[in-house]
This record gives sequence, structure tokens and C-alpha cells, in this order.
Amino acid sequence: MTKHLESMNEVQISMAHLAKGRFEVLNKWSEDLMAVASKPLDHNIGLLAGRAVMIECPDVSACREIIPGIAQGAGLQYRTLSSDEVFTWLEDEKDDGSLIRGDVLGAPTLAYLPIECFIKSDDKGDKNQYGWEVPSLLCLSKALHAANLDSPLVIVVIGKRYLDLSEELRAAQGFDRRFTIPKASPLERFEEFVDEISAETCDISIIGHPEKVGVLLNHAFPDKRRLSLLTIGVKRLAARESRPISYKDLVTFSARGTGDIAPWPHLNEKNLYRTAVHEAGHALIAILDSGGANIPDYVSVSPGKGFLGVSVESYGYLYQELGCDAYQNGRHSVRVALGGRAAEELVLGVEQIGTSGLRSDLEEISGNVRGFFAVHGICVDIEEAQHTGVNLAAVVNGESASEAAHIEPLMRAYIERQYRKTLDQMRSNRTLLDDIIKLLMKNRDIYQDDLLAMFNNNHSELINALK
Repeated sequence: MTKHLESMNEVQISMAHLAKGRFEVLNKWSEDLMAVASKPLDHNIGLLAGRAVMIECPDVSACREIIPGIAQGAGLQYRTLSSDEVFTWLEDEKDDGSLIRGDVLGAPTLAYLPIECFIKSDDKGDKNQYGWEVPSLLCLSKALHAANLDSPLVIVVIGKRYLDLSEELRAAQGFDRRFTIPKASPLERFEEFVDEISAETCDISIIGHPEKVGVLLNHAFPDKRRLSLLTIGVKRLAARESRPISYKDLVTFSARGTGDIAPWPHLNEKNLYRTAVHEAGHALIAILDSGGANIPDYVSVSPGKGFLGVSVESYGYLYQELGCDAYQNGRHSVRVALGGRAAEELVLGVEQIGTSGLRSDLEEISGNVRGFFAVHGICVDIEEAQHTGVNLAAVVNGESASEAAHIEPLMRAYIERQYRKTLDQMRSNRTLLDDIIKLLMKNRDIYQDDLLAMFNNNHSELINALK
């Protein structure tokens, strides 16, 4: 068992960091907890503060870090319990609450408990996915009542979804208060990252472009754990090479991971060339289909664990499209994903199309397109005015056999149509495709700057037309 109790005279806790950003919703709770600490015998105040609280947060580790500060700022003792200790407390009917109280007898306590103890049971058994028998509301209520006889106790759990809690526990006398913390904005993620590694460690390509850097961090390093691996990785890189960190470094980490991995060789030159063709196809369609807005940040034919090549779309473009779920954006994603196969067919011929490398592309496409037809009211001929209303019935409460039979032919017809359009775009820009392939075969790893330089030298008229 871990116990925490620090004097307010020794540690000055400021709640100012909670007064901004996504954690602002916890400010009111902090004030309520202060009222509990100031009047520990007033049970009405304790009930209004919440006896069992859940915080929904997409980044559990980041949220957990601020809970001790909330306890200290409110003047409460802070304690954490393991899963085994939680169940000892809940199952012992004779327990007077001492197991979960803090070090100072009679002092109000905030206790952080593992959420897995309260996750709803599996449909096939009495235990949940963690192997625990979820307590009943009566059991939890009795334990809370016993623990609150002499001094207030507030328990808190953190998870990604309130609905993951056992439904019975989501009630008065159970988890009767919850807070929802949104995902960090790109600018907040940027600030967190720069504060961690210091601005002096970054060059202007990072400091001058907080929006796209923040999107990269949210996309590739979405929680505190993964962000910590990135920060230590870039610090090692900066120390090893005695230079500031650039945006290219972040893009490379996002595509290849933070581990130190030995170079993976291509088995033969034919395979290398096929990979270059495939990745060039993704890059070309990203550029053409976006009107020049989505020039990839990184395209590589250097193999890694689980891939022979990789393409990373422009994070600057993704920032501009944040929150926009327009059909055009979904169609763009489908076409970009089809670009690799289309390039292989056009350049290598049908019999030389690769097989294993296409799986992830086709899975991504199928997932997106199924959503089009199952729930979003899209039809195969949506771009033709007379057909825009032919598929407006959405799947509700699970897909029936007849709905599945309706959706699958639409998916196949739509994907084929987009594939033909992708091939047509490539045929009309074959010279540009060939130039990207040559650049990849020469450099193996190319960045947005490399593509822009190539355009300026050989295809400036195309980029001007796209813009």
C-alpha cells in the first residue's frame, strides 16, 4: 500500500495549472473538496462533492499525475490502493474503514483506486476482463458508509469511458459524479512537448510551426507514456549529434518509432523498386487529389519492423482539416490509400502487383468505405445530383444479414470506381510519378522539402496549377 501525506507548509501547491486548458472542469471539484476538508463532519457537503468519482480522460497517465495536487490543494490526505487492497476493503463486512483511511486519524482523505476493480463484467461470466468479480452497489455503498463514519472519504478512478464501469455502480451511493476531460489540443500538446525538452533544444522548424507539430504529437504520441518515450528519444539524439532537433526528426520518429533499430535490408533490388513505386503512388495521389495541399512530410523505402516502406501525409494539411468530416476528406483518404496499388499496376503491370504489402491499405479502405454506406448516407453515385438520396437508411443496433448484403456490393462498386479515378490521375501525371520513384531510389528517405525542391525544378507549373 502506498500512502501520501504532505504538509501544506512544506509543499506549496498552486491550483493555477488546473484553471486552464482541458482540466479546467476539475476546478469546481477542487473547491468542493476544500469545503469537505474545512467541514469534515458535514455529511451533506461530502455528498455534494461526490463520494465516488470517475474522471473520463483519453490520457489516463497525464490525468493521474494531477490527482495528488488536487488532494493537497484541497487539504486532503492522499492515498492509493492496489486492486487486492480494494477488494479486501470491499469484501470485509467488519472493516471499519481503517484500511483506506490516511495516516492522520479523522482527517478527510482522497483515495485513488484502480478502475479495473469496477469495470463491468464480461457478458459470458461473472468476472470482468481483468479477472475481478465486480462489487455490487450495495457492497460499495456499505464500504463507503463505514469509511465515512469518522471522517470523509472520496474515492476517484480514472478511465477512458464512463460506460466501462459496471452499470450498477453508476448510481447514487456509487459513482455518482464524473468529469469528462477532452483530448489535448494540438497547441497544448506542443506546449507540453517544448516545456519538457526546452525550446533551446528545438530549431525553427519546430518552434515556428506549433500547429502541425501538435497534430503530429496527438496522432503518433497520444498519451503521456508515449510522449515520454519521444522526449527521451529526441534528447538522446540531440546529445549524440550535438545539434537542435528538427521537425524532420519528429516525423521520422512518428513513422519509425522511438526504438534504436538496426537497418533492415531489402531482400533484392526488385523488391526495393516495387516498394518505391508503391510509396510514390501514395505520395502522388496525396498531392494531386488535395490540389497540392497534402504534400507528404515523409516517404521512405527504408524497411522497418513490419513494413518495407512508409508514407506520412502532411501534418500541416491534417491540421487544416481538423474536425472536418466532409465526404471529400473521406474520399481523399480512400484515394491516397489506393495510390500504392494503382502505381504498381501502372508501372509494373498486373502480374507484378505485390500482395502482402497491400493488406493494411485495403483494410483501411474497407473500414472507411463501410462507414460511408452503413451509417453516413453515402452512395456510389453521390457526386451525381440525381443519386444523392438513394442510401439514407443507416444501420442501427447492429448490422442485419440483409443490411450486410446491401452494403457489401456498394463497397466493392465504390472502391472500384475510386480506383479507376486514381489510375486516371496517375496516367495523366506519369512523369511526376516516375520522378518521385527516381528520387526514392536515390535517397531512400525523402521529406516534404525534397518533394518541393523536385517540383520547383521540374514541375513548378503543375504545383502552381494545383494551388
